[in-house]
Amino acid sequence: KLETVDLSDNAFGLNTQAPLVDFLKAHVPLRVLILNNNGLGPEAGANIATALSALADRKAEARKAGKEQVPGLETVICGRNRLETGSMRAWASALRKHASDVKVVKMVQNGIRQPGIEHLLREGLRGCEKLEVLDLQDNTFTHVGARTLADVVTGWPHLRELGVGDSLLGARGMGMLCDALNKGENGELRTLRCQYDEIDSKGVGKLWGVVKAGKLPALRRVELNGNKFSEDDEGIEGLRIELEKRREDAGDEGEVEEWGIDELDELEEDSDEDEDDDDEQGSEKEEEDEEEMEREAKAVEIVRDAEEEEGMNVSQKKDEDVDALAEKLGKAEMV
Repeated sequence: KLETVDLSDNAFGLNTQAPLVDFLKAHVPLRVLILNNNGLGPEAGANIATALSALADRKAEARKAGKEQVPGLETVICGRNRLETGSMRAWASALRKHASDVKVVKMVQNGIRQPGIEHLLREGLRGCEKLEVLDLQDNTFTHVGARTLADVVTGWPHLRELGVGDSLLGARGMGMLCDALNKGENGELRTLRCQYDEIDSKGVGKLWGVVKAGKLPALRRVELNGNKFSEDDEGIEGLRIELEKRREDAGDEGEVEEWGIDELDELEEDSDEDEDDDDEQGSEKEEEDEEEMEREAKAVEIVRDAEEEEGMNVSQKKDEDVDALAEKLGKAEMV
């Protein structure tokens, strides 16, 4: 039976996604879905997610009917598809319905902003207790999404890989994430990707503090290139030495890229003056971000309500047209 569907790098878009939607609704054996670079957009992306919600019901019905070997949906990869914030309600619902099975979720480079990230994490991924890999790189978190991530990450005890690079996590966001990791609930985490996130020396120091305290015993790889600290930062040096020691203790002769710190060749040095300015502007920036998040959330709500109203108006107009046609036919005489 076909358990893995990989249709990456094929153009579906809104006009040609219908056959795929119909297939996904009914294909009970599906275990792995990979859709990268398909040009879906938010509407087609939402339709795909809604199909996956329907699939969860079909799987449940098949199990109830006693059918053998009904696999769960374990892997969902949908990257570079412009899913945007508008489709996150549907994706959160789909992931929630498959929560008992999902292990891998990758949704990189989709233009998802803070309200969408927050909704996806809180309403969709929060309940995925078996989650092992989460990659949401190249979307927009800021500290708003980071706060939500910090709230939910402790509920993923089997998480091995977390990718939040190029997402404007920021120094405060990194601090929030580190505070959550410091609770010691993510002992299986091996890889943390936080490149190009505007993380400063304080953020690196907090991560080093978590590692030094033994709260991330399985950590072997940290990616931090493109952030705002110097290569000889004390926290970086501490992380580098500790991760190298772990590799030696494990006797691992595998790929170098699986261990240690990534190459730090695009760092931005953050001066003390910049740090003072950041502290002074912190609360003001936080208020601005939260206001922006509220505006975007309201915009998403308005668009959805408008679409629903438009759908109702279209249906009503169609009903009126049908009634009028029926009346004319009723008055017609047979020749």
